[in-house]
Parts: sequence; structure tokens; C-alpha cells
Amino acid sequence: MGLQRTRHALIFANGEPPSRRLADRYLKECDLFVCSDGGANTADRYGLNPHVVLGDLDSVRPGVLRRLRTADVLLRPDQNSTDLEKTLQWVVSRGYRRITVLGATGGRLDHAAGNISALARFARIADIRFVDATGELRPVGRAVTLDVPRGTSISLIPLGRCSGVRTTGLRWNLRDEVLAPGVRDSTSNVVRSRPVRIRVRRGTLLLFRVFRRADTP
Repeated sequence: MGLQRTRHALIFANGEPPSRRLADRYLKECDLFVCSDGGANTADRYGLNPHVVLGDLDSVRPGVLRRLRTADVLLRPDQNSTDLEKTLQWVVSRGYRRITVLGATGGRLDHAAGNISALARFARIADIRFVDATGELRPVGRAVTLDVPRGTSISLIPLGRCSGVRTTGLRWNLRDEVLAPGVRDSTSNVVRSRPVRIRVRRGTLLLFRVFRRADTP
């Protein structure tokens, strides 16, 4: 019996809109296309048809939902969670474990911070990645292996205290060290050899990989 392919969901969030080129790349890969509230404006701008539009819908411009007539519209007015949290919860509940989010950054700083919090919340149950024109943000979990070209810039961003952080393959490797906000992080490190291996004993650590020009989607 062959291995079952992991179903892939694409979410447009309501931050800085992705380029059409970036959107098209991930649309080709996804099985489900969801717009989180104002992300529907980006879909409308590009003439794209999402499967679902979800959120409290206070950021959707007039006329957009009418034009996206093939989408299922799921109104979620609960103000105790962000629109992206609601969207991730819904997508995960449908069994999707590979999720790419475009438009999660840029725009209002409080919204971007809330989106990163949502990324951390669902990181243990799904492979979630925030992607923009500059790079890709993803949780490390307990361990991750990257096969990326030498010279690629890598940053490690702790959300709270992260202990037992160990890396190999970077110019400045960490050996069972502690990273913590306002104390120590690890930004703009550089891939020296491949593969790169990152391990974390405890805590939530995010990895940001900068796209090189040749790798930019």
C-alpha cells in the first residue's frame, strides 16, 4: 500500500497581500483554499475563487462576497479569538495537517503579533508555515532538518524560554543553549553545511529562513 499524501490547505490572511506569483505557486499545490476574513479582498483582487471565506467578516470590502459566489461563507463573530485562529481551528478540524498561510505579516503590528501567537498555538498538531516574499516562518517543534543551500540566512526566534537548543550546519552553532525573548535570540545566522539540524529540548522556537534570490517563490 502506498503512502497517503498529506492534504495541503492554503490560507489567505488579512495582512500584507502576497504577490500574484507567490499566490499562484501555492494555489497549484493546495487541496483547500480558505480566506480568513479580509484575505477575501486579496482573492477578489486577483480573480481567485476560494472554497471557503471564514471570520467575523468585518474587513471584507462591500461586494466581495457577492463576486466570490462559489465560496462557502462561514460567519464566526466570536471576539475571543482572531480570525486566523478561527480559520486554523476550522482547517485543522477538517483533518488538514499541512497549512501554508500567505498574508499573515505586514499591516497592523498587533494583528501580526496575534497571527504569530496563533502559529504557536497550532504548531503541535499541524505543519504550519507563514510565507511572504522575504522568507518562511515555521515552528521548529522538537527537531527539524533543513536541506537548504550554503549561505542561506537563518534566524531562530524564541516564544518564551527555550532550553537545550542545539544546531549543526550553521556558521555559529548552538550547543545545548538557552534562548529567550529580551535575553538572547539567534538572528541572521548562516548555513555553512547541509543538512542543517536544529533541536530544542523545551519551549516554542520559531525558525525563519530567508529566501535567496534564486529560491524566491
